[in-house]
Amino acid sequence: MTVFSEGGRVQHAIDRHRIGTVMEYDAHDSSLPYYVRWDGDEYAMWMSADDVEGLSAPQTTSREALATRAKELLAGTAHTGADVVALAAFLAG
Repeated sequence: MTVFSEGGRVQHAIDRHRIGTVMEYDAHDSSLPYYVRWDGDEYAMWMSADDVEGLSAPQTTSREALATRAKELLAGTAHTGADVVALAAFLAG
C-alpha cells in the first residue's frame, strides 16, 4: 500500500477527475487514514486507502485556482498581492 504524506496530491480512485490534497494522515487509523481536501471544495473528508491513489498523470492547475488556494492559505495573515502571487507560483511548482 502506498502511503501519501501530508501535502501529497491524490485523486479519487473512482472519480479520477476529483483531485485533492492530503491535509492529514493518521497512521493509527486503518479504515480512514487520509483527511483529503478536494480541489474546489471548502471542506475535507476522511478517506480510506482504497478511495485515494496517486495522480496518474501530471495535472495542470489554472492560475485562478492557484491564486484562490494561495489566498486561502494566507487568510488571517497580513499579506500583499505580491505574497499571493509568490505563493501561487510556489504552488504551481
